[in-house]
Amino acid sequence: MRLPSIKALLLTLAGVWAAAGMGLFLLSRQDRQQSLTMLLPRQTAPTFALADQTGRTHDLRDYTKRSVALAFVPGDTPLVRQTLRSIDAELKRFDRIGVKVYAISPMDTATAKKVHDEEKLRYPILTDTGGKVGWEYGVRPSRPFVSYVLGPEQKVLLPISAVHPQDHGSQLVELSSCFFDNYAASTNKLMDKPVADFTLGQTSLYGDKKQKATVLLFVSARCPCSGGYDARNKKLAELYGPKGVRFVAVNSSVDETAAEIAEHAKKHAFPFPVLKDENHRVADRFDAQVTPEVFVMDAQGVLRYHGRIDDSRDESAVLSHDLRNALDFLIAGQAPKQKETRPFGCSIARQALTP
Repeated sequence: MRLPSIKALLLTLAGVWAAAGMGLFLLSRQDRQQSLTMLLPRQTAPTFALADQTGRTHDLRDYTKRSVALAFVPGDTPLVRQTLRSIDAELKRFDRIGVKVYAISPMDTATAKKVHDEEKLRYPILTDTGGKVGWEYGVRPSRPFVSYVLGPEQKVLLPISAVHPQDHGSQLVELSSCFFDNYAASTNKLMDKPVADFTLGQTSLYGDKKQKATVLLFVSARCPCSGGYDARNKKLAELYGPKGVRFVAVNSSVDETAAEIAEHAKKHAFPFPVLKDENHRVADRFDAQVTPEVFVMDAQGVLRYHGRIDDSRDESAVLSHDLRNALDFLIAGQAPKQKETRPFGCSIARQALTP
């Protein structure tokens, strides 16, 4: 962690406000007036449901168990693009600490898509038409750049009004790391316990129960992070299927139709079933939160691994092949050395399309 960067930012943050009784750091009368419109630490952030540059709706309520970084930026300007690029450059570090990143802008959908495509961004730009959500979060004409780190249950951990566009990505991830460096993947409630079979449509999780291991993948036809693993998932199934591993994929997002899921599976020629989980019952049972997210059961149906597929959405940068490692242990008749890792990706959409 680059501590000097954190120190410099903390010293200039007009937007780091203490909760009641903790004091308020002020730089000027104007700062004081502006601070009154900023959300405070421990405050519950206003919920929202906004469409991204592709038209897909993202609902903050789907992140009640996760942490989110929100970067509010104005329209398409060189400074905005510099800010967006700096955040994109740090996505691997955000993934490592499990923080989902969104940019939010009053850009219209066409402009947001143009910026997103031209800059090759790997995270969404949410379109806040009219700036209503931005206003609720303290965005003002005199303060067009505002960022927040939100913890679980939408609690504000840190408001940031002193945004440094050229290196805001590193500043934001480092400040987020102050809260999440000590994170250890929490143990899933099913870990080391038998997982009962279930059936979706005509397909059951365990099939004929003759396999050495069963991989349950939570996937999405729309999430770009999940999509980035489509080819990898296919290759893994083709590699480990002949070794006695059964793969089953489940789509639990309420905004994805059965027809869309089937078309996506057909397009990628997956060698495993992709099932629609109506009302996200299976996701709730496993407490799955993101796509992609994986659960691996041994030959007896006992959960032995939960978490990510590997450690990078960029396949060429993968250093830790977590799912492959778990499967190799199970095929050899041993329990995986690492039971859990922190998955990253889009939250499973459990909410309706309107707030």
